[in-house]
Amino acid sequence: MYNKEREQLADICKLLYDRNLVTASDGNISIRVTQEHIIITPSRKNKGMLRPEDMIVVDLTGAVIEGTSKASSEFPMHQAVYNNRPDVHSIVHTHPAYATAFALAGKTIPDNYLIEAKVILGPTALAEYGTPGTMEMVEAISPYINKVNCILLKNHGALTYGADLIDAYNKMDVLENIAKTIIMSKLIGEPIIISAENIEKLKK
Repeated sequence: MYNKEREQLADICKLLYDRNLVTASDGNISIRVTQEHIIITPSRKNKGMLRPEDMIVVDLTGAVIEGTSKASSEFPMHQAVYNNRPDVHSIVHTHPAYATAFALAGKTIPDNYLIEAKVILGPTALAEYGTPGTMEMVEAISPYINKVNCILLKNHGALTYGADLIDAYNKMDVLENIAKTIIMSKLIGEPIIISAENIEKLKK
């Protein structure tokens, strides 16, 4: 069932791992393949070593339709996004070091330093800490689901989502690169923002 999508998910997991956007068994990634079915990564398995057959097919309640492993315990977070955003068909949740450093410091990613923030990522939100895999986590992200496509999770990691798997992945990749660049820039001096006039030009 959904062999092509399982392969795509395994490929993206390996890419996330190779890009240092996820470590060991951290994080979880999913694809909404139909109105009834979601494919999600299994719990407690190294993301760089996942195979297509390791992926779990669940319904919108989280019940396993196909797969021999346990689905990610953070499915409720994915479920909340899919239930509120019919335009979203894929979600990436990882613990990238630089973006998570912003979350740990209680800060969002400024959107006026680098053009990628405006063009690809969009605004980011910062959710309060919630215990992973619980309704606390769902409650923490709920105020922001319909406002942004990227949520930093305090003391935890980051969540990006988009129209498809590549879109969600690209947002996570760009998020981490922006966070890293800002942090590295601050070691040299205070980063210079893009002017409001030039921001308006980007919007056009």
